[in-house]
Amino acid sequence: MENFAITHNENTFHIEGFPDAVKVLKITDPKSKRLADLALHKMDLDFALECLETINHTPSEPYLLREVLWQTSIVRFIKCFGGNDSRFSLDPKVVYKDDIGALQAFNFFLSLRNKNIVHDENSYTQCLPGAVLNKDGMDYKIAKIVCLSVAGTVLGQEAYNNLHLLATNARKWVISQFDEICRILTAELETRPYNELLAIEGIAYMAPTADDVHKPKASL
Repeated sequence: MENFAITHNENTFHIEGFPDAVKVLKITDPKSKRLADLALHKMDLDFALECLETINHTPSEPYLLREVLWQTSIVRFIKCFGGNDSRFSLDPKVVYKDDIGALQAFNFFLSLRNKNIVHDENSYTQCLPGAVLNKDGMDYKIAKIVCLSVAGTVLGQEAYNNLHLLATNARKWVISQFDEICRILTAELETRPYNELLAIEGIAYMAPTADDVHKPKASL
């Protein structure tokens, strides 16, 4: 799985590094859907790892920047394993097969994402209402009603290392699956006559509109 420089002109992409190429064919084989899903999973895992790496170069103050990177990396990582109508989800029992420690770490981040970062269901975020009581003899017994809001954090070296390792190993699994499908598709396409291949429609990108934010992604 390689990265190539791409130039864009309206709805046309030009992939650099192939001087003898005449066209980029649109692949509609059923395997191409899984291939596209794997590529999108890699994009999310790359982003999660980039967030983690950036934490190492971010000052401890203001703390908000490091926490934003940390939470974003968790969300993008778990995104690959969550329910998704547009692409298949990675299965942690397959990606981390026979690795009990990895599965336990994965379940921790899954619950952290679902029950704390995205929703508020566990004790990692708490609010303690209270009343400030003045000393005896003051005009008012209650000085103020207050709320003590506390958010727990797990951004430490052990949690960081666990998430980095989980994302790295998931990325390796995704790349291996992607490369295998590419090998199969290449072999299949090589058996077809050149004129038949040349007649296949080329890939074209259509930029999303504001209305598309409400719609599910179209299948290949």
